[in-house]
Amino acid sequence: MWNTAKIFLFGLSLLCTGCPLVTFEYLDITCSVAEGDAYFGEEYIRIGFSQEPDKGETERKIQLNENTAAAPMDFYWEGSAFFVRPKASWQKGQYYSLALETSLRMNDGRTYTARLLRSFIYGEPGNEPELISGKFEAGSLVLSFSRPLLITSFNEKFSLSPFADYYTDFSDDNKRVIISPKNGWQVNTAYTWLVKDMVSSAGYLMKKEYSGLFSGGDDIELPRLARVCPVSLGGSASLWHTGTALDALMEWQGIGFIFSKPMDEGSIRSGISFYPSLNGYFVKEDDRRFIFIPDEPYQLQREYRLTLAETLKDTSGLSLFEQRLIFFTAAGRFLKVDSIYFDDDPAPLLTGGAVQNYTLLSAAPALPLRLRVTIDFSSAIPLPNRKAAVDSLSLTGLFPASAANPILLSAVWLNSGSRLVLEWENFTRTDGVVQYYYQIKITAGPRGAVNQAGEYLEEDLWVVFRAL
Repeated sequence: MWNTAKIFLFGLSLLCTGCPLVTFEYLDITCSVAEGDAYFGEEYIRIGFSQEPDKGETERKIQLNENTAAAPMDFYWEGSAFFVRPKASWQKGQYYSLALETSLRMNDGRTYTARLLRSFIYGEPGNEPELISGKFEAGSLVLSFSRPLLITSFNEKFSLSPFADYYTDFSDDNKRVIISPKNGWQVNTAYTWLVKDMVSSAGYLMKKEYSGLFSGGDDIELPRLARVCPVSLGGSASLWHTGTALDALMEWQGIGFIFSKPMDEGSIRSGISFYPSLNGYFVKEDDRRFIFIPDEPYQLQREYRLTLAETLKDTSGLSLFEQRLIFFTAAGRFLKVDSIYFDDDPAPLLTGGAVQNYTLLSAAPALPLRLRVTIDFSSAIPLPNRKAAVDSLSLTGLFPASAANPILLSAVWLNSGSRLVLEWENFTRTDGVVQYYYQIKITAGPRGAVNQAGEYLEEDLWVVFRAL
């Protein structure tokens, strides 16, 4: 059905005598979109003119809008009929408006005031998708639509704030969508969902915009540290000593933390600290249990301050009930030297730099002087640590510089590793003119003698004697 717009022409013609002649004519404009039509579904809009207009001017002055934005056009002419459509093709269910409201020149030079206004929805009525319901049930957002949706359109246009990873499950007819969290909704968080500009599987645009709110749940219980204890590591499972205080920590044992609620792992790593600093890393055993594993042995008889800051958060984002400070000293104690003997002399030597006289022996008058030194440790030194223990021992000429430097002949471990017997030779004996002094030094620290528990000497030891 064609709709006709009659445009009144007020024309001024000049007669050959030069006198003006007023004529009254009408310009008829027909359009394939009738005035008052709410929908249009053909490929081109046809605009017919009762007189042939200037085509270039017509093409420049006609306007086609998609929603509120100007739409580039494709068009062609058949005589005085003009055919037009969007260059990017029609969007079903979208609002369009067509306007030609201007002074329009004809091919014969006359000018008409043309007015053509049309607005419509492209497509057939009743096909636009609408949201029927949006419900939050069983921990998921369920959206139901009046028409099947294009899945790619939903995935592109649906939005959720704040951001959360989620799954989308469509019903077989694509009218129902279930949005479920991948890692659970954040508690104490209000989510806003928005549905707009979606397209149905038939290609129709959703004209309305829908939104709603839902909450992942409420949580007001603040997390607490329930227990901290030593953890023995190794094998397929760790052993938690829940009834033992940290003062019983042995070398290389971990420190276990048990919380009243599931905790955020990142806040555990950043919110727990040691003073003095202790290198190590955290392992998550489950949502409530975490283990600190040291990369170095605990310092012997050194008090540590363990701080759990209020920045520790549970998986709901709630902070620790209060900052916790825990003081502990690991169970390790310093290794000791119980006694040092020379040769078969039963009297133990003094340590600490006091000068003692000792008469050196030799196997025969022509052979070098020898000295056997026996050192008893407070606990056994395991086989892998014995070389370092021997290397930490030295026997050197102290004074004068002419004193011969002793040579280590042997080092033998007895009593399951708690006794070390060393034999040296090459000494200078004190004579009536020059007195010769020697020093035995046992270097302390973790690079020297270390027992099975990782315990070592606290301080260096010296034995100074005058060789007689």
